[in-house]
Amino acid sequence: MKYRQLTDSIILLILIMVSPVLTRSCANVSSAPSGGPKDTIPPVMVAVEPLYNAVNIPTQGKDCKIVFTFDEYVQVKDAAKNIFLSPPQQKRPEYKIKGKSVVITFKEPLDSNTSYSLDLGMAIQDNNEGNQFPKFVHSFSTGSEIDSMFVSGTVSNAVTMLPEKEITILFHKDTTDSAVFKILPSAAARTDIWGYFAVRNLKPDRYRVYAIQDMNNNNRYDPETDMIAFSDTVVIPSRVMVLDMPELAVTDVKDTIACMARPSQLSMYLFKEVSTKQFLRSKERPLKRMFYLKFAAPYVELDSLSVKGLKPEELFVEKNIMQDSLTVWFKTKKADKDTVTVTYKYMMTDDSLNIPVPKWDTLRLAPPKPKLTKDKRGNAVEVVDTVASYKIDVTPENVEQDGFLLEFDTPLSVAPFDSIRLKVVNIKQQISYEAVTVEPDSTCIRKYTVRPKSKIRPGMEYTLKFPHRLFKDIYGLPCDSLDKKVSLPTDENLSSLTLDIHNVNTHYIVELINDARNKTFRTYQIDSDSKLLFPYLSKGRYSVKITEDKNGNGLLDTGNLLEHKQPEKVLLFRFSDKKGNDAFITDVPERMDMEQTIDIAEMFK
Repeated sequence: MKYRQLTDSIILLILIMVSPVLTRSCANVSSAPSGGPKDTIPPVMVAVEPLYNAVNIPTQGKDCKIVFTFDEYVQVKDAAKNIFLSPPQQKRPEYKIKGKSVVITFKEPLDSNTSYSLDLGMAIQDNNEGNQFPKFVHSFSTGSEIDSMFVSGTVSNAVTMLPEKEITILFHKDTTDSAVFKILPSAAARTDIWGYFAVRNLKPDRYRVYAIQDMNNNNRYDPETDMIAFSDTVVIPSRVMVLDMPELAVTDVKDTIACMARPSQLSMYLFKEVSTKQFLRSKERPLKRMFYLKFAAPYVELDSLSVKGLKPEELFVEKNIMQDSLTVWFKTKKADKDTVTVTYKYMMTDDSLNIPVPKWDTLRLAPPKPKLTKDKRGNAVEVVDTVASYKIDVTPENVEQDGFLLEFDTPLSVAPFDSIRLKVVNIKQQISYEAVTVEPDSTCIRKYTVRPKSKIRPGMEYTLKFPHRLFKDIYGLPCDSLDKKVSLPTDENLSSLTLDIHNVNTHYIVELINDARNKTFRTYQIDSDSKLLFPYLSKGRYSVKITEDKNGNGLLDTGNLLEHKQPEKVLLFRFSDKKGNDAFITDVPERMDMEQTIDIAEMFK
């Protein structure tokens, strides 16, 4: 479908420009006198050549340019970040300032019979105060007609569900899987701070749609650096552009209601793919008796590893849960001051064949610079550790669920956990001791969770008493004693939230988070109908995040583009109030026991 004739476009453009000009005509647009009020009025566009929706624009030569003229002298800020041409070219548009005009030129010929949109973003500012000209998109065609379809949508982070700004949206007519890696898109756009986009001047063709965090600004997907989102199905534009549509109108990004009200046709979720290309990504020796290797892909196939001069039993190897990181500890002082030679064999991806092949590699890792202090005479001396460091983490709000977390800086060689005591003081100040359980962490051999065998009770004071010099690390260094005290919260102003979740048909991870979505208060994993209690809540704003954990591994599994696999679905529960309004955030008042019913099957259908 095509736009109305050029005369209609000129009228629309005049209406757009006349309104701010008339508004500003009442103001003094000359330089403010010394000591006068600060200029807060943004520049006004008074002319553009060629006109909006102009056709038959030359593809190259001196007339192949766009000139925007303003009512005052302006400057261009962050051109590479703001000025965006769709469809993009290999080389980005250039600009120059000529009087009160901004002249956009193209470093390579435009395609023939093609509709273009040139987005100025927030690049234009006045010279004196930096007042920004509103976001403006100019359309033109090198053919005799201009394409008039558009598609709008949003991009959110698949983990946090927060909107993603400055994400590049790619529309490809070539629907093969390789197109997003190799060729430029047929049309493109960028998201605003609300994750919102509108791709303009489209033909009513079939498109594959992608969103990428284009780290190298080449409008192609690079799995090593970029995050990506993709539409499950081919998209065919069905809506015609009209300038006063909310999807296309200039919207103040500070106007939350207006921005949230914009219609969206696509919802896309940005994720980072797990690399399938295996190679050694990084290496480091941060401690004298420890080094680590970081690989690009998970589950590295490591056939052998040795350190010259050390026996296998003098090495202590620690792997993370994804097995893409390897930490090696030395149980001896032999190599403290020497460069160590590490030889290992693993399955590395061959660049030419793109298949795993055996790879022998040798690394030389120098010891870190010693930590120095000064003696009584002011001489620099090396700091020598005499005890093994560790910490105990516990919070009153989460001790019932999480217990006491023990984390040691180095692995243990002597660990008499039966010597740990839990002291309990009741309301009458009577003292008793309770038995505890100790659970090794599944992802880190230096972490343990300690819990009392009996239920933690309100009004009781619990002190975990870690013994003096009984625990020793692999270097024989003892641990000092430590007492960690905790009690359940007793503030009468605290509230609670109970979630009654039913129709559970698979595994889910349920989390209570703050409204900024960067703090988790409590987490549950469920696979059947459940009542989940979130106690000890201060007055504030909270959200409930639920992850559909179909494989029950307790993790949010990412997506895979070539397998057309979306990341595991994460949703925020939508609370409803008595007035019929709903939102992803609920306000928890003081002294309130709240309960919410969730039909989880309905939520994820």
